[in-house]
Amino acid sequence: MSFVRIKMYIRIVFVLVATVSYCHGYICDAILVKLPQGTIDGITSISGNGKEYYSFQEIPYAAPPIDKLRFKEPQPPTPWTDIRETCINKKVCMQKNESALTHVPSDMTISEDCLYLNVYTPQKPGTSEQPLPVLFYIHGGGFFYGSGARQYHEPKYFMDYDVVVVTFNYRLGPFGFLTTADDVIPGNLGLKDQLYALKWTVENINLFGGDADKITVVGESAGATSAGFMQLSKRTEGLARAYILQSGSPVSPFAYQDAPREYAFKMGKLLDSNFNSNDSVALLNLLMDTPAEKIQAAPIQNVGHTINPIGALAIWLPVIEDPTFPNSFITEPMVDSLLSGNYNKVPLMTGTTSEEAVYFLQYLTNEQLAYFQNMLDSNLNLTVHPRLNINPEQLSQAAKEYKEVYTKTNFSDDAAAYIKYIGEDVFSTPNIHHAALVSKKAPVYFYEFSYRGQMGVQDLPVFPGANNVGHTEDLHYLFGGIEGVSEPLSQFPDEDRQTMKKMLTLWTNFVKTLNPTPVKDELLNNVSWPMMKCGEPLNFLSINRTLVPLVNPKYYTKVKQVLDKYVKPPYYVY
Repeated sequence: MSFVRIKMYIRIVFVLVATVSYCHGYICDAILVKLPQGTIDGITSISGNGKEYYSFQEIPYAAPPIDKLRFKEPQPPTPWTDIRETCINKKVCMQKNESALTHVPSDMTISEDCLYLNVYTPQKPGTSEQPLPVLFYIHGGGFFYGSGARQYHEPKYFMDYDVVVVTFNYRLGPFGFLTTADDVIPGNLGLKDQLYALKWTVENINLFGGDADKITVVGESAGATSAGFMQLSKRTEGLARAYILQSGSPVSPFAYQDAPREYAFKMGKLLDSNFNSNDSVALLNLLMDTPAEKIQAAPIQNVGHTINPIGALAIWLPVIEDPTFPNSFITEPMVDSLLSGNYNKVPLMTGTTSEEAVYFLQYLTNEQLAYFQNMLDSNLNLTVHPRLNINPEQLSQAAKEYKEVYTKTNFSDDAAAYIKYIGEDVFSTPNIHHAALVSKKAPVYFYEFSYRGQMGVQDLPVFPGANNVGHTEDLHYLFGGIEGVSEPLSQFPDEDRQTMKKMLTLWTNFVKTLNPTPVKDELLNNVSWPMMKCGEPLNFLSINRTLVPLVNPKYYTKVKQVLDKYVKPPYYVY
């Protein structure tokens, strides 16, 4: 064995031992970064290809939203004097573990004190190398569960592609999205946490080798919806140069709550049966005196449009705020913003999996599935979400035409059509519409992820006539962790590993150059991903065993013919 190989072997052993120490003893590696609030100490980690990178976990980006700061907008973190160890994730924001589709790992703690972010960089802090582009990732979870912690989203595969990755927690459920729709309990606290984390990144990422002028905001599911709200908000202007929305858009009918005071005061009544006030301050006082666990456990019922089993999952969602409030984040109907051009006109990459719904249907029994199908068959008008704003006298005809896009028979007799309808209603149709409207003003790249491999979610239900690549599948070809792929890549077929390389290359190409295929690349089948142009045909890239440019994804053009005929302003969703 050569001397060089011996040195490399010793270094790898040292890093592995350090990693074991980190896992069990929380010993950092004296990788120091001096922030404005104080000095932090990180840890050396190993990338997917065996290279060193540097991790800094649970950096406070805001003050703990506890005590007097509960239900308040985020505030600056408190400075510290001793070196703060940032080499492990321990906290997730308040959530019901029993109802979370991804359970909290046993080595983590559910806490109100949770506003922390993580920075992962292939460039050792303090060196004078060229700053790297930044992937700022917002986790999903329906706004009621999940985390940006390393246990959920392990960034080691991105580290081989010369980008800096930032992940973080934001307040969830009632703690992030309960509002009295006034200035007593402000709206969109969870979104404002995200904005605070983004501003922290802009101000500090240079200390980790990142380029503050080259930040791409990326999100999946509720994280994509959040990224889309950022794109619509004037408060993010100039902070990000691009967005990637994976399976989520703020123009989804299920992306916001339109009766926030109703839910807020329902919470008060559940916490105290004697609470009968309609006063915002009285409700705030009650909430401040109630333990966080009791608030989290309150059995709030969704009284909205719950006929779609996917959309029925979430209650505490973003809201449209009064524009006169100084820190309002979203102030007008979402589709109206896109139509008027009142949004951040920067490059966008977005898309969905080929059959979003099958992921969620694994949680339904056959009897529950039949219940939802029969409900639509017995009341056709429920096919169209009321937030689409259709005249009551036209609703029956609109619903009939909408349903016939998917089937001429009953949903109970055509399971594949039902699967397509509920997945497109929540995800694909809004995502495509969002992309088509943005394409009037900025470059847009749309994809459909349809690769079915062993890295993906296993044991999903199979419905003849429907695809089997469900929600979250794309994450498994980007991240490690429990929201990605946890096992060593050597356990998977070469085709899976090649698909991961393709996905990471496309995503990081966009982060680095604003074009997912800037040059011909044999790995990417020498394909040039065509931009989506407003109007038809709508270009998109099919990501499967090969990469194929196609036109007119899903049933969007047929749905659009129906909705454009009946939906009236103001245009909130699509």
